[in-house]
Amino acid sequence: MHHLLARLLKKSGFSGVDSPQYARLIGLLSEAFEHADEDRWMLEHSLNLTSKELTENNLELRTRLVDIDKYQRSLELALTRQKAILDASPEVVVEFNISGEITHINQNGCKFIGCDEHTALALDATQVLHTILSLLTAPDIFIEQIQAMFVSKKAQLTGNFETIHGQFYEYYSVPELIQGEYIGRVWCCRDISDLRAQKVLLSQQANRDSLTGLANRFNIIETVNRMIKKENSQPFALVLIDLDDFKKINDSLGHLAGDDALKISAKRLERRVVKPDLLARLGGDEFLVVLTTQDLQEIHLRLAHILSAFHDPIKIEGNCYQLSLSVGVATYPAHGDQVSEILGKADIAMYQAKKQGKNQYKLFDAALEERVQKAIYIEERLRQAILLKQFELYFQPKIDISSREVVSLEALIRWNVNGHMIFPDEFIPIAEDKGLIGKITDCVLEMACETLSQWHGLAHLKNLSIAINISGKDISVDNFFEKLAGLLKKYKFEPSLLELELTESALISNLANVKDTLMHLKNLGIKVAIDDFGTGYSSLAYLQALDIHYLKIDRQFVAALLTEPKAEAIVQSIIDVGKNLGLGLIAEGVEQADHLARLDAMGCDQAQGYYICRPLPLSELIKFISGQRKCT
Repeated sequence: MHHLLARLLKKSGFSGVDSPQYARLIGLLSEAFEHADEDRWMLEHSLNLTSKELTENNLELRTRLVDIDKYQRSLELALTRQKAILDASPEVVVEFNISGEITHINQNGCKFIGCDEHTALALDATQVLHTILSLLTAPDIFIEQIQAMFVSKKAQLTGNFETIHGQFYEYYSVPELIQGEYIGRVWCCRDISDLRAQKVLLSQQANRDSLTGLANRFNIIETVNRMIKKENSQPFALVLIDLDDFKKINDSLGHLAGDDALKISAKRLERRVVKPDLLARLGGDEFLVVLTTQDLQEIHLRLAHILSAFHDPIKIEGNCYQLSLSVGVATYPAHGDQVSEILGKADIAMYQAKKQGKNQYKLFDAALEERVQKAIYIEERLRQAILLKQFELYFQPKIDISSREVVSLEALIRWNVNGHMIFPDEFIPIAEDKGLIGKITDCVLEMACETLSQWHGLAHLKNLSIAINISGKDISVDNFFEKLAGLLKKYKFEPSLLELELTESALISNLANVKDTLMHLKNLGIKVAIDDFGTGYSSLAYLQALDIHYLKIDRQFVAALLTEPKAEAIVQSIIDVGKNLGLGLIAEGVEQADHLARLDAMGCDQAQGYYICRPLPLSELIKFISGQRKCT
């Protein structure tokens, strides 16, 4: 019997009835109580499980709520930071939804469209488009630029536009996609006004000469290149202009004054060069004009007009300077189809104009090019010849007119290239132009000193002096005397046997320096002669001031001695002056016996010329001196 049923029966005082029916009833009630216990236990167990699950679920929900709250706060923080970043960005950033309405906009975006964020977010698509287009200087062009996004919503856009306020923007636009589905579009616009201004400035600096404001070398070369490459290109002429004697202004007044002279020159040229012709400064004192014609008559007219710009002197720092132009011209396509080639030929012509006296123009021709190419060839070989000392000396005797004996020799440089003799009048001007004359003089001096040293022990040669021509550039070199003294020490010969012949122009151009050098030469015992006397300054003042030994009467006076009374008077005057100053007189260019006789009668001391003897190589000279030392 169920214990609870038993307690209830006992409490009620029921003693029971012994009958089968009673027993059966009690048994059924006991089973019912047991079933109730089971049901209660099951219910309690179920309730216990449900409570536990609810508690666990509740805890899980609370945890999730905390995580969601953290995520939400993190998301809010990220959005706040993102907005702050976008607001701090100098770019205009605007987000549009699928309908074309603004969903997000930063502060610069608000400034760009001219309203606050609340107003911007309230605009519909039509209002947004109208507002933006009203700000552009070329809305139609902008619409054309963004056509791709109307064809495909996924198109990425880039480009630029200008606003009515004078600002330039560069834009980028990308679609917003979720799993490939279009949900909107973001635009970023960057203000590039300052960058564009800097690019314009850099472009100007790259293409304009900073001093004169003219087109520079790069600009004009590119322009001419485009003219050549253009379909149906038209003929034109390149005019290369060089300012004559500009260096004098720089040297006398300084580079600032030189800059002023260049600016004045540029202005004068600008007034003479009118469109469609072009003007540029190549650098230094060189300018280039592009004449849009190949007609020679028209070119001559325009060049004369340009040259006339410098008829009047320019005024710099209160001083007037007369500048002139040396101009070379080459044309396209006659003289080439490359800028460098045409410009090179214009340079050849310009150099020829300068060489022929300046203040003129020359048109390029093939003969000019041939001469230049020959000069380049000579220059290249000349440098090699200097390095390898491939020169030799020829000697022209000078005789004492009274005794007809050879008393001195003039050393003349000769250059034999593979059996072909290149004479000084061909290579000396090139050497002077290219700055090589000093090295050639060094070679001649050393060969002459070595020769005098070798002659020292030979009876028939040891008293012969050797004269060498020295240029103004040579004697102006600071270490000229030191080099000469070093040669004397190296070769050990009687210094009085070495004579230096200088032109009057060489003496006068740097009189103070030359005077000191001549004093040193005198102290060494070296003799000095003034060559070509009578053709230069011929000032008695410098004859008195300088330590010199001989005057050489120029060959042009000797040649006219028998036919022109004035020439005879000049020669006699030179002889008289020289005698009165205690100087020896040497006449050069003696070609006839009558010349020699006349000079003898006039009191001249020495003579040289083809009548006496041509310049000879050393081997033939020795034969000449050994066989016949007198000129009959």
